[in-house]
Order: sequence, then C-alpha cells, then structure tokens
Amino acid sequence: MFLNMTMKRNPELIKAAVKLHQNGDIPANTYVLDLDQIERNVEELAHTATTHHLRLYYMTKQIGRSGFIGQVIQQSGIEKAVAVDIDEAFILRKAGCKIGNLGHLVQPSKSQWKEAITRLNPEVVTLFSYERAEQLSAAAMELGKKQHVILRVIRKSDYLYPGQFGGFRLDSLEQDLDLLKTFPGIEVIGITSFPVFQLNEAKDAMSFTSNIETIQYARVILENSGINVRHINAPSATSCHTIPLLKAVGVTHGEPGHAITGTTPLHAYQEHLPEVPSMVYVSEISHVDDEYAYTIAGGFYSRGNMEAALYGSKGRDVLAQKATVALSSPENIDYYGALQKKGNMAVGDSVVYAFRTQIFVTRAHVAFVRGVQTSNPAIVYFQKRGL
Repeated sequence: MFLNMTMKRNPELIKAAVKLHQNGDIPANTYVLDLDQIERNVEELAHTATTHHLRLYYMTKQIGRSGFIGQVIQQSGIEKAVAVDIDEAFILRKAGCKIGNLGHLVQPSKSQWKEAITRLNPEVVTLFSYERAEQLSAAAMELGKKQHVILRVIRKSDYLYPGQFGGFRLDSLEQDLDLLKTFPGIEVIGITSFPVFQLNEAKDAMSFTSNIETIQYARVILENSGINVRHINAPSATSCHTIPLLKAVGVTHGEPGHAITGTTPLHAYQEHLPEVPSMVYVSEISHVDDEYAYTIAGGFYSRGNMEAALYGSKGRDVLAQKATVALSSPENIDYYGALQKKGNMAVGDSVVYAFRTQIFVTRAHVAFVRGVQTSNPAIVYFQKRGL
C-alpha cells in the first residue's frame, strides 16, 4: 500500500533496511522504522496542533507500543499517550510516559480500576457503559479521587469497525446522563467516537464519517444537561491534513497514530503531506518452487493491502526489483508470504514491504534506526517480537 510512496519519499529507508538485513544486524520478520523521520513527523504534528489550538494524544500500538518510542514522541512535542488497552498503558507508564486517554478502544477489566487510577493516572477515561461508570466511580471513591471521563457515543447510522461496537446510545443519552451524575467518583467532561474520517473516493482528502454528527448532537445533549463540555475527542487518521478539519467542527482532541509514521490512508496517494513514510517490513526469501518465492513472515496484517514487494541483496538494486505479492490469505497464519517468482531471485535475498499494519497484533520484531539518510544506519532500539 505504501511501497511506491516510500520509494518516492524515503528510498534511503529501503536501502538501509536491506543493508541491516544483509549484514545480519536484523533478522527477517522485522519492521524497520526511521527514527529521525518519525521525530520530524511528530514535530510537524505538534506544530500544526498548536497552530490550530488542538491537543493531541499519541498512539503507539501501530508501531509496537514500546516505552522507548513513547518517550521519543513525548520529547518531540506530543506530551501524552492514548492507550488502546490497559496493557499498553502499563507498558508506557512503566517507561515514564504520561497517559492521556485510557479505555478507548478497550475498557479495563472490573478488577483493574483502582490500579488504573493510581498507577496510570490518566487525564481522562473513556467509558462505554453505565456499568463501567459505576465500577470506576466506586473505585475512585475508595481512593478519595474523582476521575474525569468522556463518553463514547453512538447511533444506528454510525460507521463502526467489526469488533469495536459499544457506547452510550444517542437516543437515550439524556437519561444516561441523569444516572451518571449520581456517581460522585467521576465527572463527565466530554465525548468521543471512532472512526471520524475515511479516505474519499478521489483519494485526495479525508472525509468525515457520520460519526462526527453523532459527536455534535451529543455535545448539545451534554450542554443542555448542564455539563461543561471541554473535551471532544475525534480519533482516526489524525494528521496535519485533518487537524484543521477537526478544529473547524469544534473538536478539542485528536489521536495521531499512523501519521507518526506517515502511513494514514491518504499518505499512500498524496506525496506532498508533511509527514513522510518512515516504516518498512523486512523479510527474506526462504525457499522457492516453480511459481513462487516464499518469504519468512510473522508480521503481515490482514488489512495491509499488500500488492508488491522489493527484493534483492543490495539496496541500490532492490529499488529496481519489484515482484507481485501472491497467495496472501487473512484466513491462515502467516508462516510465509509469497511473491511471484522471478529469475533473478535467490534464497537469502532481502524482501521489503510497506503496507498498513498494526505491529502489536503481529509476531514481528521492531528496529528503530537512526542515520537512515547516511551511509551508516544504526539500530538504537530493538524490540523483540513486537511485544
């Protein structure tokens, strides 16, 4: 999905990845990330957000959810994280990272609320239901605290990804608020939904989903209920391109994830965006038969939209050697990938992919590399198996 744009905008990353693999510095099944470019991407995002008076929480699950990269992002200008689940939050907090939003997309377990409040100290907690609100309030009261919360709101017409259903229904939100106000351990300060953007048909901009209307309707309901709405969070594809759009509709918070590596859907088609692609996946030709070259896997992602990969043993050659991806099936474990066989392929060749991914659900390693644009790229942090 991002191969052509990475070849255009960051070809040195591809050459660096091949060099590191062929030198034995990284094994196959490793994501290689250009740390210098990631820092520049974060600086662009932070500057754009400041210009438009929007606050950001960074997301790390796409790139392996490590405390190392969390600290790098914070030092580059985005101060707090959003954790997709409580395990990610614990990993980040252990490394000294600050937690901005907890509970979106995955709610903590009922037994984890006290630990979440005390160890993680989140700025806000996203709640999906009355029952979770009751649990959190009880835990906060026992600790003598009051936790700020935002509500995930939904209506029937919203666009939701499978496996991500849930939230306070818009048509009963007013009644739910009356109940939530009785919980002394929490204070409702805002709302959220996901996703609020999709790539448009022309592939030249991001367009709002109907979810943004749900957020706007919910805001009115909260305000009419006497709530001071000061947190409106609208994640999905938060980038320098979408930040002004969010601000224009009254959003206060965004959550960049893929923009940090220049890999939102729009980045696959537009080459003048401020964020530059800075992540590739490195494999190796394991064996071949009459039709295919099989590549060591473990890091593929079912929604990756892979079409082609580069191959070879030297960086300067790899950029000119492309093969079509074959036999990719999300229904099976990715023990191997496959490429249409070409005559100059050899067992041991590096294979470089660039596709949409979520590293935290893969079995892949992650190598953060500095000096990609020089002749001596160096690994500064290696995260084994993407854990």
